[in-house]
Amino acid sequence: MIGTGTRMNRSFSESLSGLLRNFELIRILTVDDLRRAYTGSLMGLSWILIKPVLLISLYGVLFGIVFQVRSGPRQTGTEYLLVLLAGLLPWLIFSEAVSAAAGSITANTSLVTKIVFPIEVLPVSKVLGTMLSGLISLTLLVVVLAYFNQIGWTLMLLPLLIMAQFVFTIGLAWFLSAVHVTVRDTSQVLPFVLTVCMFLSPVVYTPEMVPKALAVIFACNPMAYFLEGYRTILLTNQPPSFLIWVVVTVTAAMIFLSGFWVLCRMRALIADFI
Repeated sequence: MIGTGTRMNRSFSESLSGLLRNFELIRILTVDDLRRAYTGSLMGLSWILIKPVLLISLYGVLFGIVFQVRSGPRQTGTEYLLVLLAGLLPWLIFSEAVSAAAGSITANTSLVTKIVFPIEVLPVSKVLGTMLSGLISLTLLVVVLAYFNQIGWTLMLLPLLIMAQFVFTIGLAWFLSAVHVTVRDTSQVLPFVLTVCMFLSPVVYTPEMVPKALAVIFACNPMAYFLEGYRTILLTNQPPSFLIWVVVTVTAAMIFLSGFWVLCRMRALIADFI
């Protein structure tokens, strides 16, 4: 038993360290995914910029002009729009990355069936490509906030939060992509689960708007801390609290390692189910 456990641990650690050695492969797969996603369209890669512009414009018209929604009596429609986008854009980056990566292994059977191919890079490339596209929209939001003079020194902390979300998302992608190989219903259930999670996260509202009876549920939701971190950095010019940094860092590390462990344990079964 000890010998088996030692070999499993060695395999796990070697596979984990191998991610850095496969950086060039991840880059090639990511670029290839982005090219294939926009091949044949008239605008090509320009859609990476056009889509977030249209998205921000749509929400700007709906919530800033048409409905003039606000979360407080002293808040204008424009202020609520910035609160909404500061939560919605990071959530869309997360949900789209998870959705794209869940079927990344089953969608590449020709690569997976090759014994020497490192299947762990497939979910990573999907997450990376989706997040790179989504970060364009977040960059546009920063430009808008700069226009309203709401950008401060805390913007330097934003890459740390994005990196934590990236690590967190990759861990979930590894887990879901491995499960999807054996349970194909995952692709049908995942959109519903993400929708429920969106409403259980402060995406279109702030934590202050949550009833006290539901506060415990939101306290157990890691994405609530990520989104609160984004809003704190972007909208208040204040650094996120120590609690937020602890939760997002520990959660990201735990999900990253757990997801990779599940993928390593199921590696031998994946080729059979494919």
